[in-house]
Amino acid sequence: MELKTIQTNKVLANFSQPRETFEKQAIKELSESILSNGLINPISVREYKNGKYMIVAGERRWQAHKIAGLKTIQAIVRKYKSDGEWMIESLIENVHRENLEPLEKAKYAKQIKDLLNLESNRKVAEKLKLPYRTVNNWFEILPQEKLVKYAKSKGISSRIVLDTKHIKDEELQKKIIDKVYENKINSNRAREYASVAQKSPQEVKKALLDDKISVEQAERISKLKTEQQREKAIHEHKMISMVEKNVERNVKNVESAKEKREKDKRLVQAKNWITSFKYSVTDSYAHLEKTIKILLISTKFIPMMDEKQKETFDTQLDRFLEVLEKAEHLTEQIREKIR
Repeated sequence: MELKTIQTNKVLANFSQPRETFEKQAIKELSESILSNGLINPISVREYKNGKYMIVAGERRWQAHKIAGLKTIQAIVRKYKSDGEWMIESLIENVHRENLEPLEKAKYAKQIKDLLNLESNRKVAEKLKLPYRTVNNWFEILPQEKLVKYAKSKGISSRIVLDTKHIKDEELQKKIIDKVYENKINSNRAREYASVAQKSPQEVKKALLDDKISVEQAERISKLKTEQQREKAIHEHKMISMVEKNVERNVKNVESAKEKREKDKRLVQAKNWITSFKYSVTDSYAHLEKTIKILLISTKFIPMMDEKQKETFDTQLDRFLEVLEKAEHLTEQIREKIR
C-alpha cells in the first residue's frame, strides 16, 4: 500500500463498478467542495496496464476531479492477489458509503461469488462481513431485474419485488406495483394482497384487481363453493361498496360545508380582533405620548431630587424600557408569522 499523487488522466474507471448511475448534481457539488477544501479521503486504485491505474474505491471523487479540471489526484495504490480480492474491497466501500441500489449490489455480489467459487450465499455474506439475510435478499431480486427496474421507474422500493416474489406471475406483480403507485394499496400490505390474489378463483381475483372488493372480502368470497355463489357475493359487495362510497362522499360534502362555515366565522372573528387592536393602538399611542411628555418634564427636576427620589425615578425608567422592549420583541415575533 502506497500513497501517491498520480495524473487524473492515468486513472481508469472500475470496469466492474456496481453503481449504474451517478447523480450529476451531487458530483458537481463534490467537485466544488474539493476545489474549496481539497480531497479529504484519497481514492483507492490498483496498478493496471501501461502505467495506468484502475479505481477500486472513490469513482465519485475521481469524476469530481475531472469536472473541477484538476490534473492530479491523491490515491492509495494497493496490490491484490486476485480480482475477487479488490472487487470485495470495492463493494464493501460502496455498501458502507454510497447506498448502492439493491440490484447493483446483487450484480456485484454475484461476480464475487463466481470469481471466488463460493458455494453459498451465506459464504458471500461472511466474505463481505454483512448479514446473511441482506445478501440473500440481493440474490433473490437478481432474477427479477425487469420488475425491480419497473418498480424503480415509479419511485417504489425494490422491497415490493421481494414481498411478491412467491407469485411467479410477472403481470400480477406489475399490477400490484401499479396499485401501490396509485395508493390503492399500502406497500406494507403488498405481500398479503399478492397471496390472496394468487390463491383466489379467477373471478374473485379479477374483482380484487378491479377494486370491486377488498382483500378481506376476497378471502371470504373465495371460500364459497360454486362460481355462481361467488359471482353473487361479488355483486352484493360491489353494491355495498358503492353505497359506502356515496355515504363517504356525502359525509365529506357535509364536512366541507361545516369547514367553510367555521372558516367564515374565524375570518369575522379575526376582523373584529384587528379592529379592536387598531383602536387599542390608537389609545396606547395617546397614552405613550402623554407618558413621554411627563418623562421630559420630570427630567427638569432631576437636579432637585434627593438620592431616594433618583433611585425611584431610575426604577420607573427600567420598567418603562422593559415594557417597550417586550412590545418590540412580541411585534417581531408576530411579524415573522405574517411573513
